Amino acid sequence: MRVPLSGENPRRRRKNRLSVEKGKELEDFVERMAMESGWRVEKRKRYGDRILDLVISKGGTIFIVQCKNTSKATPSDVSQTRKDYESFIEWLLEEKLGYRVVPVLVSRSFSEKAKNRARNYGVLFYEMDEVNGLFGRRWVKRASPRRR
Repeated sequence: MRVPLSGENPRRRRKNRLSVEKGKELEDFVERMAMESGWRVEKRKRYGDRILDLVISKGGTIFIVQCKNTSKATPSDVSQTRKDYESFIEWLLEEKLGYRVVPVLVSRSFSEKAKNRARNYGVLFYEMDEVNGLFGRRWVKRASPRRR
């Protein structure tokens, strides 16, 4: 029997385990429905820095599916789904197509909070009089897609 670590709540751990199991049940259900309709399904696969629940594709359409088997989805569930989508797009562009996509914000000036958020989000920021520095940088396109 596992002994709880100091400060660890065994009830919460059990609840989290049950939540994961319920989520996997929903993934299995969605996978079955998609496959019966002729869609290709990839489960719990890493794309970029995230492991996505389901990537479902057919023809030229790809669904990035986040499964939450709860009574109500929350705003954080929506945010997580959006992050999964963004990670997949970044992976697709960089790893499959060899493109580097860089978010850049140009403004007259920036508050310190805006600068900090840009750094945290990986957004380059330039004031109007500095923007020429963006184009003076050496942006080297890799010869072959990089693996993470």
